[in-house]
Amino acid sequence: MIPTEQNSEYVVCPVCSGLGRSQTGFTCEHCNGIGVGVFLFSRFFFWGPRLGKAIIELKHIRDRVHKVIDFLALIAGLFGLFALGYWVYGVSKIDNTFRSFLFWEQYHLLILVFWVSIIFDMFLIYRMSEKNRKRHRIKEIKYDKKNQKQIVPDNWESLKRAKAKLRVDVSEGFSDDARRQVEQAYLLTAKLEHAEVTPMHLFFVCLSNKEVAALFSRLNISPNAVLDSVKTQLEKEVEGNGRTELSNQVKEILTDSYLDAMKLGQKKVSAKNFLIPIMKKDEIIREILYELEIDIDKIFNVILWFVINEKQVESYKLYKKMARYKPGTNMDRAYTSVATPTLNHFAYDLTIAAKWGRLEYSVAREKEINEIWQNIESGANGIILTGPIGVGKKTVIGGIAQLMVKENVPSMFQDKRLVELDASRLISGVDPSQAEGRMLKIIDEIMMAGNIILYIANIQNIIGITSGAEESLDLSEVLAVAINRHNIYCLASATEQNYTKFIEGKSLGNVMTRVKIDEPVGNQAIQIVESKIGAMEGKYKVFFSYNAIEESIKLTGKFIHDRYLPDKAIKILESSAIKVLKSKGEQSIVGKDDVASVISEKTGIPATKLSQNESEKLLNLEDRIHERMIGQKEAVKMVSASLRRARTNLREGKRPIANFLFLGPTGVGKTELAKTISEVFFGKEEYMIRVDMSEYQHPDSVKKMIGDAQGGLGYLTEKVRKTPFSLVLLDELEKAHPDILNLFLQVMDDGRLTDGQGKTIDFTNSIIIATSNVGSQYIQKAVFEGIEVEKIKEELINNILVKEMKPEFVNRFDGVIVFEPLSQENVVDIARLMLKEIGKMLEEKGIYFHIEEKGLRVLAREGYDPKFGARPLRRLLLNRIDDKIASLILEGKLKRRDKVLIRNDASVTVEKGKVL
Repeated sequence: MIPTEQNSEYVVCPVCSGLGRSQTGFTCEHCNGIGVGVFLFSRFFFWGPRLGKAIIELKHIRDRVHKVIDFLALIAGLFGLFALGYWVYGVSKIDNTFRSFLFWEQYHLLILVFWVSIIFDMFLIYRMSEKNRKRHRIKEIKYDKKNQKQIVPDNWESLKRAKAKLRVDVSEGFSDDARRQVEQAYLLTAKLEHAEVTPMHLFFVCLSNKEVAALFSRLNISPNAVLDSVKTQLEKEVEGNGRTELSNQVKEILTDSYLDAMKLGQKKVSAKNFLIPIMKKDEIIREILYELEIDIDKIFNVILWFVINEKQVESYKLYKKMARYKPGTNMDRAYTSVATPTLNHFAYDLTIAAKWGRLEYSVAREKEINEIWQNIESGANGIILTGPIGVGKKTVIGGIAQLMVKENVPSMFQDKRLVELDASRLISGVDPSQAEGRMLKIIDEIMMAGNIILYIANIQNIIGITSGAEESLDLSEVLAVAINRHNIYCLASATEQNYTKFIEGKSLGNVMTRVKIDEPVGNQAIQIVESKIGAMEGKYKVFFSYNAIEESIKLTGKFIHDRYLPDKAIKILESSAIKVLKSKGEQSIVGKDDVASVISEKTGIPATKLSQNESEKLLNLEDRIHERMIGQKEAVKMVSASLRRARTNLREGKRPIANFLFLGPTGVGKTELAKTISEVFFGKEEYMIRVDMSEYQHPDSVKKMIGDAQGGLGYLTEKVRKTPFSLVLLDELEKAHPDILNLFLQVMDDGRLTDGQGKTIDFTNSIIIATSNVGSQYIQKAVFEGIEVEKIKEELINNILVKEMKPEFVNRFDGVIVFEPLSQENVVDIARLMLKEIGKMLEEKGIYFHIEEKGLRVLAREGYDPKFGARPLRRLLLNRIDDKIASLILEGKLKRRDKVLIRNDASVTVEKGKVL
C-alpha cells in the first residue's frame, strides 16, 4: 500500500522500501525511522542524514580542510596579482613604460607567478560556483491540477523509478547555522549519554543561537530565563545503551521547520524555524514558555517580523537590480513614449520614487493588490480605493509602484509609469474653464505617451468643477469619459464618506470599480506595523519589543476610535519611542507598559497593568465611594461589583462596561453616585457626559442626539467619539421621547451606535447610567412602611416602570437600583461632608475652620425635607454659611490665620489669629 495525503496506514518507506506505520507521517521500522516525513504537494518530505559523533567530526574536519584550501587558493591568487602589480609598476617601468602594459608578451619570473596564480583563481571560482550550484533553496511546491489524482505511483517499482522526483530531503534546505544546531543537539545528547535527541535537547542548543536570542529579546525575555527549567527537564531524559539516535519527534520537527519556512517564502531554514514545531510537539516546553507569557502566536508573529525584515532587504536588492532596466525619466525602455510636460508639472512619478527607494515598503497587502489586478485583467480601466484615513490606501499604491519597478505586474502595467496627479494643484489659482483645459491636455498627453498609469488621491476634489458653459462637463466627467472609452488606466482613492457623498452613483463612480481597503486587524496589522519599526528604531535609537507592537494594536483598537489602524498604532509607538528616549536614553527598550502609559496620557484611560495599589483600591471600592457618598449601601455594592468585573475584563466584550437604572426620589444621591463613579473609575469627574433627557422630548431631537447626514454633529455621539472611556448619565430618562429611548436599545445591547453621518460610535468602554423619578412616591411610602428593597424593586419593574418604558428597554439594564429616601442621620452625614468641602477651600486661603456638633445638627435639621432629600440642605448652606464667609472676607473681617467657627446655634463667628 502506497501512502497518499488521505492514507497513512502501513506504507512503503521511500528510503529503504521497508514497512512502517504512522498516524501523522511515516515511520520506518527497518531504517530506524529514517523515513519519518510528510506527504504533501505530491512529494515526500523527510530528514535524510544519519548523525553520529564520527560523522559529525569527519564533516567538521572536511569543512576545515575545505576552508584551508580555499584560503590558500585565495592567498595564491592575491600573491599573483601582487606579483603582476610589482612587475608593472616596478621592474618594467625601469625598462620601458609602454611595455609594462604588454605583460603577456614578457618573460619574467613575476609574470610566471601571475600566470600560475590564475590557475588558483580559476580553481577558487570553480569551487564557489559548484558550492552555489549544489546549494538547495526552498521553493514553493503546489499540486499539479492536471494530474491531481495521480499523487504517487500505486506500486513500489514505479515509486523507485520516480523517487528522485518524489523525495525531498529537507536537510538540503537548511542553512549552515541550522544544520549546526541539529549537530550540536546530537553531540549534547551523546555527551549526556541519552538514548534519543528529543525536542528538549534541540530547544536547549537553540537558546544559545544568536538569531533565537534576538527573537527572545524582541519578546523582552532573556534565553537564560528558561535555561534552568530546561536543564531540569534534561536531567529526566532516559539514558541510552551507548548509541544515540534522532527521535522521530525531532525528525518531524525538522521536516515541519522546512515546510513552515516554505510557507513563509524563506530561501533557507534557520534556527528560528525550529521553535514553533518544538512547541507543538513538546507540551513541557510550551508550559515553560507560557509561564513567561509566550505562546505560539507570539513566536509566529516575531518570526514573521524577522522574515519581513529579511524580505525588505531582499526585495530592496531585487528592485534595485531591476531598476537598472527601468528608465530614470519619463521614457519607456523602447524609447517610444512622448513628452508629457503638463502632466509632469502637476504630477509626481511614483515609479521613479520606487526606483530610488523613496516609498514606504508595502507589507501584507497581497489581497488588496491581487483584487486590483483581477479587476484590471477583467477589463476595468478605472479602480478606486475606498477606506478611512490611515488604513493604508497610499501604501497599496506604493506597493503597486514597487511591483511595477520589478515588472511583477500584469502585462498592461509592464514598462509603464505610475504617476500621481496633484488634484489640488491642478485646480488652484485658475478658474474652472482653465482647470478643465488643463485636465483635457493631461488626458491627451497620457493617451499619446501610452506608458502612463494615472493615480489621483482624494479624487472627490475634482468633482463639481465646471466651466459653467451650457452642457459643459465637470472635471470628473471629463476623466470618466476617457476611462469609459478605455483611453487611459486610472487608479484613485477616497474615504468611505466622500465616496458615498460625491462619487457613488455619479459618472465617475459608474466607470470605476470600487476596491475597499479595510482597517487591518490581527496578524495583518502586526505585520504592517512591524515593517515600520526598523526605520523608527533607526530614527530614535531605541528598540521595540514585540509586546509593545502587540499592545499598541490592541489598545488603540480598543480605546482610540477617531483614527484607524495601522496609522494610530504607528503614531502611538512613535510617541512611546520619544518618551522612552527622553526618560531612559538611547538603546533603551520600548515595552508594552510604555505604550499603555502613552495611551493613558492621551485618552485618560487607565490602560496600564493593574498594580497592587490599584488592586487594593478596587477591592475596597465601596469604602472609597462612601467617602463622598452617604447611605445607599445596596446601590454602592452593585455598582462596585460591576466596576471590578470591568477592570479585570470579566464582562461581555460587545456591551458597555455596565448599564444601570437608578430609581428613587429627588435629592437622594443618584447623580452624586454617578459623579463618584466617574471620579473613582475614570480618574476625573469630568469624564461624565451628562445628557438632560428633558431636552429630548420631541422626535426631531434625534438629530440633536446623533447628528444628521448634512454634517450636523450629535451631542452624545460626538462626546463619546472623543471620550470613549466615560460615564454617560441619562438624567430624568422618563422625560425623553420614545424614539430617543429606542436608540439606547442598540447601545446597551451591542455597545455601538451609528451617528447621522454613518460613523459607528463605540460605547463598549462607557458606563451607562440612567436616572428616573418614576415611582418616587411609591418608594417613599414603601420604605416608610418597612417593605424590603427587593419587593419594592419587583413592584417597580413589574407594575410601575412598564407604564412609562417598554419592557425590552428595562431588561437591557444590568441592574435596576432603588435609592431609599434619606434619613435624618444621613442628612447629618451629608451636611458634614459639604462643610468639609468648605473647610478645604478655606484652608487654601490659610483660614482655619471648625464646626461644633450641635450646630451641624441644627443645619441638617433645617435643611432636611423628606420630599426633596438633600437638595434644600445645599441651598441652606449656600445662604447661611457660604454667603456669610464671603461677606466677612470682603469686609476685611476674615483674614489669613483667622478661624471660622460654626457655633452650636449654627451662627458663624470669627476668632482672630495671632498677630505676627
